[in-house]
Amino acid sequence: MSLAIESFEYPNAKEILQERRITLKRGDGHITLKAGDGRDGYSGCMEGTDIWIESRVDRNGFCFVATSNSGYLELEIPDAYAIWTEDHSVRAKLTAEGETTVVDAPKSDITQIGESSIPGGGKRSVLVELRVTG
Repeated sequence: MSLAIESFEYPNAKEILQERRITLKRGDGHITLKAGDGRDGYSGCMEGTDIWIESRVDRNGFCFVATSNSGYLELEIPDAYAIWTEDHSVRAKLTAEGETTVVDAPKSDITQIGESSIPGGGKRSVLVELRVTG
């Protein structure tokens, strides 16, 4: 009998890349992209479990659902510039020009990341990891 091995790869990642132009790589299943096409924008991302990412890739933004007080998701969202959290605090990892930056986003707040994180403008960044920290 063969063994089932969990790879933690994100389901339907190829379709999401084609439809939404972001790459969802792998995670523990506690952070997932909210179903739908994102056309509701931020107004469709106001549940207590939601995490909103703003990016130049899609003016509608990206809504993720956190189902636990801990969780992680490896992804690639180019030109990310803000995280809006509800009931969970989040740690975000970003890369820009070969450098990695980690930003803590407190719950129930908007946190500027990437190019908007420094007064006068930072570097355009790719969001590469989300971690729910509380």
